[in-house]
Amino acid sequence: MRLRSLPRLVLFWLLLALPIGLTALAAGTPTTPGAPVEASRVLTARGLATRIRDTGARESVRQLERQQAWPHVIRAVSAGWGGWIALVPDLIANTDSAHVSALQAALRRGLAHNPRAVMQILDPGNGALLGGGRICVDTGMTRRWRTGVITGLRAMHDIHLNHQVSDCLAALHAPPTEMADSGK
Repeated sequence: MRLRSLPRLVLFWLLLALPIGLTALAAGTPTTPGAPVEASRVLTARGLATRIRDTGARESVRQLERQQAWPHVIRAVSAGWGGWIALVPDLIANTDSAHVSALQAALRRGLAHNPRAVMQILDPGNGALLGGGRICVDTGMTRRWRTGVITGLRAMHDIHLNHQVSDCLAALHAPPTEMADSGK
């Protein structure tokens, strides 16, 4: 009877007090003793870029290994997140062959989601690690992936990415279309 007499707004705030309090409590909870502080933080592309700039790519790769953060990086690149894709050249040049292969496969998957970001980091000389001939092959990919990637690449009209797009389309055995310098 007494609850009905309370205004609804007060009741609403009373119901929210417990989750808000628990959230605040969890935010102030110290990390597990012995765990590195970095392990308790969320890894972001901006944070990793700063770490690469401050400590170097080689040390950043070692930290990714120690923190077991590679799956997070691979998922972000696979999803086509541009900030993560931009970090791949530094990471791929400083890691072991297993992670090189994983990053290349992640770029391949990310190509369907963000072809421009992937093209921007590909080697215009079609190099062995980050060339279109390596990243854009459709081995193991679906027909839908291939069709979507070809469509995305053909829609790209950036004269600075012509070589990368051509290499990628050649790897997909799709004839290149006229690029940005055609006036289209």
